Amino acid sequence: MRSGYGWRAAGAAVAMALGAQLVVAQIGPRHAAADEAEVRPASASGLGRVELAGDGLTLIRFQGMAILAVAADAEAFSKEAVPDWPVADLLLLTPGRYRGLAPLKALRSRMPVIVAGQHGATTVAPPGLQQLHAMQAWNTFDLNKRDGRRGTRVQLTALPGAPGTQDVAGFMLELGDRKASYRVYVSCEELDGEALAGLPRRLPGADLVLLPTRHAPQLLVLQRAVRAVGEPAPLTAAGYAFKPLKR
Repeated sequence: MRSGYGWRAAGAAVAMALGAQLVVAQIGPRHAAADEAEVRPASASGLGRVELAGDGLTLIRFQGMAILAVAADAEAFSKEAVPDWPVADLLLLTPGRYRGLAPLKALRSRMPVIVAGQHGATTVAPPGLQQLHAMQAWNTFDLNKRDGRRGTRVQLTALPGAPGTQDVAGFMLELGDRKASYRVYVSCEELDGEALAGLPRRLPGADLVLLPTRHAPQLLVLQRAVRAVGEPAPLTAAGYAFKPLKR
């Protein structure tokens, strides 16, 4: 018969293992969508790319999947500009000074739309926008795109900010599978120097961070072996290439 100490030690080991996976925890309601459209062939190198697609528009491409991140207070977020947005499989709207959703009525695509549903607030979808997902902290959304034999997967998790807060501070995008993936954190809030320095501890599984600005987001690469955080760099039309990492 095991002693009480033995059971406590085993429980602590399990808790530590779960804590290491915190950034991709399956907590709260889960959303899912599937797109059976044909997947465009991936490049031979298997690279993905993050690129600037216009003022306030960031396009993330990976093996035929396209995710468009839009800043709600950018000039591109208007009913006149929406029809000219790049074609994407998923739209991620990050909050800004303007929190309305009316411009989304001009969308020509029926792609899923992800917004931050802040704690205690009610998000009402504009008429005709059927695939609006207002995410609370720790909600997840899965999108799979297949061509019958191979497919591409993205898992999105809404994450809170500082300890004790309940509002959504950003979204973690995991592109790939359990064997190899790349994790992009799209922040919904501007971060100062102290907050940036704490990102490796707050987001231990992230590989790249997108920081919001009104025109072009800032890129911050997080290196696993380096605790120090470098300086963010502006995202350009040339983009930033990435490759899935073994997990």
